[in-house]
Order: sequence, then C-alpha cells, then structure tokens
Amino acid sequence: MKSIFTLLLAALAFAATAQPQKINYQAIAVGANGKPIKNSTVGLRLSVLDSLPTGNTLYTETQTASTDAAGQFSIYLGGGTATVGAFANLPWANGNNKFLKVEMDAQGGSNYLPMGTTQLVSVPYAMAAGSLREGALLYGNNGQTYSLTIGANGPTWTCFPPVTMANAGVDQLNICASSVNLMGNTPSNATAAWSILSGAGGSLGTANAPATTFAGVRGSSYTLRYSISNACGSSADTVAVSLAPTTTPANAGPDQLSLTGTTATLAANAPAAGETGAWSMVAGSGGSLSGSNNPTTTFTKGTDSAYTLVWTITGPCGGTNDTVNLLFPAPVGTACGQAVIYAGETYPTVQIGTQCWFAKNLNVGTMISSGNQTNNGTMEKYCYNNDPANCSTYGGLYQWAEAVQYQSGASSSTSPNPAFTGNVRGICPTGWHLPSDAEYCTLTTFLHASANCSVIGTSSSIAGGLLKSTSGLWRTSPNSGATNSSGFSALPGGYRNSNGTFFHLGISTIFWSSSESSSTFAIFRSLYFGNAHIERYTANKNDGFSARCTQD
Repeated sequence: MKSIFTLLLAALAFAATAQPQKINYQAIAVGANGKPIKNSTVGLRLSVLDSLPTGNTLYTETQTASTDAAGQFSIYLGGGTATVGAFANLPWANGNNKFLKVEMDAQGGSNYLPMGTTQLVSVPYAMAAGSLREGALLYGNNGQTYSLTIGANGPTWTCFPPVTMANAGVDQLNICASSVNLMGNTPSNATAAWSILSGAGGSLGTANAPATTFAGVRGSSYTLRYSISNACGSSADTVAVSLAPTTTPANAGPDQLSLTGTTATLAANAPAAGETGAWSMVAGSGGSLSGSNNPTTTFTKGTDSAYTLVWTITGPCGGTNDTVNLLFPAPVGTACGQAVIYAGETYPTVQIGTQCWFAKNLNVGTMISSGNQTNNGTMEKYCYNNDPANCSTYGGLYQWAEAVQYQSGASSSTSPNPAFTGNVRGICPTGWHLPSDAEYCTLTTFLHASANCSVIGTSSSIAGGLLKSTSGLWRTSPNSGATNSSGFSALPGGYRNSNGTFFHLGISTIFWSSSESSSTFAIFRSLYFGNAHIERYTANKNDGFSARCTQD
C-alpha cells in the first residue's frame, strides 16, 4: 500500500540548542486511504540534493521513526545511518539551493517508496551566517564543545577537547622477568584504558592507569592496546611485550660415591635451545673432562680421590648451576705415617699401638646450615656456627647416621639391619673406616693400660691428655695434661646439639664411634680442656659430633 507524507508548517528547523549539526524534521505519515498511520514504526530514507529536485545526491541516511496516536513523528536529519556522504561535510554555504528527498516504508522496513522532494529554503548554516562567526561555540549533550571555522569548502565544526593521541610506549622484548612496567602517555581531559589483544595468561595491574604493571607467563609474547577516550572520540596504540623463558635449572646428576675405576660418566641435564652448558671442577686436583660442554661427558680422576664438579647452564636470562660429588678409591698408604688425600683434603696418619689413625678430623661433604642430614646421595656436614672456616680448622660435624652413611638402613631412629659386623666405612675413604666402640677402647688401653672403657663415664684419667693437641686452639688455661705424645692431635671442635645449637668450640671435642647403644642413641668419646680424661658416653644420634678414621 502506498503511503504519502503531509509535512507540517514547522517541518524543518535548525536544532542548535539540542543536537548541533542536525535538523529537526517533523511530519505526519498518512496512508493511501488518507488516514494517519498511527502508533506504528515506519522506515525512512532521507537525501539532500544539490541545486535541483533532481540534482546530485550530496547525502543520504536511513532511520526508523515511531508515529503517535495522530500519526505524527519527529526525527533529526543527520541523526540516522549515513549511506552516502557525511552530514557534517554538507556544503551548505556553496551558494546552491538544497532539496530534501523523502522515501518511506510504511511497514518499518527498507522497501522505500518516494514521498516527494521539498526545497530547503533556509538551510542551517545559511540561516546562521548573519549571527554566527568563526570561533562560535556549540555545546553537545555529552560534554562536547564544537568550535566553528570557515574554510574554502564552507563551515566546519571542530570538537573540543580534542582526543590525546595514545602512545603505549616502546616495545619490551625478551624481558628476563614475569612482569613489566607499562608507560602510556598521560591523557588530557580523557580516560585511559589498557587491554590485552593477544597472548594467554596475562594480567594488568590497574587497567585504567597510564602507568601500570603487566604480568605474564615466561616464554610468552603479548600485544597490549592502550586507548584514550573522551566525548569527542578515542585514539589507540599498541605495544609488544615478550617475556624470555627462565634459564633451565641445572641438574648435575646424582653423586657417584662408590666408583671403582678411574673414570666416571656424568649425567647432567641438557640445556634448552639458545642455552649453553659447561662443566668446571671446584674441588680435587688433576682430573680432566673429555668435553667440558657435554652434559654426559667422561671425567677421569687425577691424583686426588674426591672431586666436586659444577654443571652450569647459561641462557639469555642468566645462569643456574648444580654440583656433583665423585668419590674414587682413595689411595691407601703403603705404611702408616703416609698422608692420605681424600675429598680435596690431605690427612696425615699416625701409628698408635697396633692401629693407624687419621691425625686430623674429617672434613668431607657439603655444608648445610639447618635441618637434619639426610640419606640423599650427598655427604653433608655442619660447620660450627655455620661458618665454613671452622670446618677448615676443626673438621665437620656429623649426625651419627650420616657418619655411618646409613649402612644397613641405619638412621637416627632405627638400628642397622642386619647389625654391623666388621668395619663400617661410613664417610671414610676406601681402606679406612669409622672406629667402633671396641677400637676406641683399644686406643685408650694402649695409652693407659689400666683404663676401664667398659663403663659409662671416665675411661682414663690420663689418655685424653696424650691425645689432645698442644696448639693454641684449646683454651690455654689450663688445657690440662695436653702433651699430644700420641700424635693424634685432637682439636676442640665443639658440637651441635639436636636442636641446632652449637657449643664448646675451643673447650671440648667429641668423636662418634660406629657403635650404637639403642635405636636412637650411639656411643662416643670426648676430651675436655679442663682435664686429661677420655670420657665414654652415649648421645642422641641427631647430635652433631666430629669423626676420625682408622685403617682397615
């Protein structure tokens, strides 16, 4: 059904106070039967023609309108969806007449039928030419301010405040961290907002702050968008962020403490792409590597028996390292009195009666500063007051299970099963072992024939003095009975109790035996600066005492 328009007398009016750069258009939609189309939605297509009713189309827009009970509707020309040209660019001031062509679909769709063409006698800017001058301001509903300028193509309204051009900052690539600082420029009279365009697992600190943080996943790349918006529009810029992966944690492989030959095959982990690996030797002498950058290279021992190697993996974000300990058969002296080189240390030996003893406290293993020593394949030690220098002087301190190296399942709370028989090598080198209670008794009775080492308490009132060093490391007043006539050269290394507290450096020394008295206690020997005794007692296996070796 064809419909027609009947235009009201005030059909066209410039809406300067409501919507700048729009024209208020009012009409009544009337059907072919001559009756108004009431309370309905109609589709409209409006075109502005130049010079003639059949002139060139300067602008076309489409929109819908709702009629009231009288068939009347009101719209704004310039407020629809432009399909030809831009309303803001219409050349109102070019001196040509302008015509409005109206088409309508009474069903509210886009099957438009022509309704007629009407001359726009007083167009907006022509009407305003006598009262508006360049620089005049109009104010929009959303906080915009428009300023009028007159150019070669007619008047132009410019929106204020203009949108600040967004600047997201420089790209941040291969960053060795899990987060970066973003530095967008500060907007003027506008709001800022960050968003993540690409990349998984990222998060923004404060998304609407120009300067904020971004956290992501190491080894991932991201594209971030920074936008600035106000009533006049928006601008945006992007920044690329890539977070370099962390360096592969180095793993030098398990300690090899029971080697039987002269070579060891190492078992470190391989570096990732873009990383390099390298071996270095930090303890032991004379050893060699068949390939220092090969994680599974072959190490050949030199003059020493114990070695510590470091495997280092280096990447763009730094290096990681791990150590491995190698223990080859220790050289056994052809005669007592010949020094033994073990784990990078030289141990003098001394013959006392029928026994050959180390004349120096053991100092083997990796220092730990807290917790219990564990059966983890790495020999561990305590240093008095957690100071490595004390280990260098007095030797390490060991819990009993560590000293016997967990042989036969021995631990701080369980007895060995089967029970120890014969020599218990423990932390001593090949050919040597941790002395038993009986072997300490043999030492004591050799030095003091009437000693009684079957009792708990004082075994001898003089043997301790024969074992103590005369060095100034013992308290000099009185360091009773110290002669070191045995050559044992005992030093006052003190001890660490099971709670982790250190006591008696310079005052006493305590040596574990390989013999236990119960599942949780073991037998020791002690010497004290204030007398010449050698004492025999039992202690909690978790206490940390010194250790000596005697020859098999």
